[in-house]
Amino acid sequence: MARKARPSLRDVEQEAEKFSTPKTEKEKAIIDAAVELFGKQGIDGATTAQIAKQANVTEKTLFRYFPTKKDLVRRVFFPLLLRIGLVQNWESFKALLREKGRDAGFRGWYVALATDRLATVSRNPQLARTVLLELVQNEELRDVMERVWRQYIWQPMLESLTELKGEGAIRKDVDVEVLARAVHCFHIGYFLTRFVFAPHVKWDDAEQIEMMADLLESGAGTRGNVVQR
Repeated sequence: MARKARPSLRDVEQEAEKFSTPKTEKEKAIIDAAVELFGKQGIDGATTAQIAKQANVTEKTLFRYFPTKKDLVRRVFFPLLLRIGLVQNWESFKALLREKGRDAGFRGWYVALATDRLATVSRNPQLARTVLLELVQNEELRDVMERVWRQYIWQPMLESLTELKGEGAIRKDVDVEVLARAVHCFHIGYFLTRFVFAPHVKWDDAEQIEMMADLLESGAGTRGNVVQR
């Protein structure tokens, strides 16, 4: 049996364009209802009948716009994955470092990046929570996110960290790929705690980002425990 074609990055971009510019008020109502119910109940929990009722249309009308539930899922989630992945302001991060001088260094870079990523995820916390959970079990979403991540997050991050290392803002002995993975771990760990495990805690995001930046920049061990290479 032939494998199904994997959605391309262009497919994701096209869904994002359609998400932003629905053709009719009914289509917009269906998308808005799907965003709300998927965020509250997850993909499996929200039925097309519930979405249609929330959008004040018949289920038949919903299927006229989206022939299958999978089509509706793509319309809602692909644009969000793209927004999570796109960091369109890498150049602004570099400008920030130039403006603040070398003292900003890696710490300034990390604070700017983490603040930008958190702002993106915080636009719709319920939907972001659903995305984080669905990525674990939904193969198609995970497959799409892997390619978005590789092109729009991983490669630009490596390039940016390599540039910082060349400027002396990162130690010469640091492997930038290991550092990039550590940055990802901090982000994912905080997002999961913030939006999935403890969403009702009163979080001070700016303070948390500063503390994570301090750990990444200075480490957690005392000087006497540093391993000599």
